[in-house]
Amino acid sequence: MQARTQTLWQRILGIDRRWLYLILFVNIVTFLVAPIRMPASVSPPVQKFHDEIEKLQPGDLVMISSNWSASTLAENQPQLEAVITHLMRKQARFTIISIEAQSRDISYRLAERVTKEKGYQYGEQWAHFGFVPNLIVAIKGMVTDLPGTIKQDVRGTEVSKLPVVQGVKSLSDYKMVIDVTPSGTVPIWISYSPKNVSILYCPTSVMAAEAYTYLDSGQIKGMITGAKGAQEYEQLLTVVGLGTRFMNAISFSHVLIIVFILLGNFAMFMNRLQQRREG
Repeated sequence: MQARTQTLWQRILGIDRRWLYLILFVNIVTFLVAPIRMPASVSPPVQKFHDEIEKLQPGDLVMISSNWSASTLAENQPQLEAVITHLMRKQARFTIISIEAQSRDISYRLAERVTKEKGYQYGEQWAHFGFVPNLIVAIKGMVTDLPGTIKQDVRGTEVSKLPVVQGVKSLSDYKMVIDVTPSGTVPIWISYSPKNVSILYCPTSVMAAEAYTYLDSGQIKGMITGAKGAQEYEQLLTVVGLGTRFMNAISFSHVLIIVFILLGNFAMFMNRLQQRREG
């Protein structure tokens, strides 16, 4: 007896799901690699963040608090890269500090790579203060005596000998603090930082909701929320960075999944309709 030929709809319904996973994987890799800039609507917190950094003058000093690890790399890394890029454009000096041991190494390597691409000199225009185990104690110490609190940088050099912080006595000599973190460290910076220092915030998406109170009150001057916020920020900077690539991959993957769902349901509907006609 001759086997019945499958219809187009039956063949679609019988596709091995591993092929769908492969197509999704290729889609993600393609948009992570392709330098495509999709237009994004810039949210007010990101615009405020950008405008605040635009106020910086060449030589102004900024503290970056980088406290993220590999678990939030997809959101915090594009934020930090874009922030450093913007600070270098403004010719601002910056120092980085971490309260996570893993973040110390990750943020140092990232900053070293980005600054080398733009010719920013370590020690002269930027430095990494390494890891501090207690942020509250560190901030309190830096408010009164920064060189006495942060005795050496991540390379083992005495902080007092770093040209980037020559003449800096306390945190009051900084213009700005930028907190890049997956956790709730921004209330600590708000509570203990000098009042003349502006605070900007780069949280993961799940932590952003609780920060709007600080944003509305003016306690933080701007906010970049997760990879989506990084994409918006990169658009303002006219660069195609990790935020743009991550969001492209996520967005087109969502579109592809929706197409799979619609196609599968349509194929099932057409197959049932055909069976009824034949029955």
